[in-house]
Amino acid sequence: MTKKANTLAANQQNLREKINAETEAFLASGKKIQEIPTGISGQDTQNGSRHIRISNKKE
Repeated sequence: MTKKANTLAANQQNLREKINAETEAFLASGKKIQEIPTGISGQDTQNGSRHIRISNKKE
């Protein structure tokens, strides 16, 4: 493996460990994870669709 690949693998492993620790802390605090069935949208159909602006850069 190259140095860049090793660094990327280490960063990914650190991120996995951080996510696992945060998830365990969340669950340990008594909160629960809610599963949303496939096909369910978080958008309110009464108000129409919302456009998400990623940046304010003007072209």
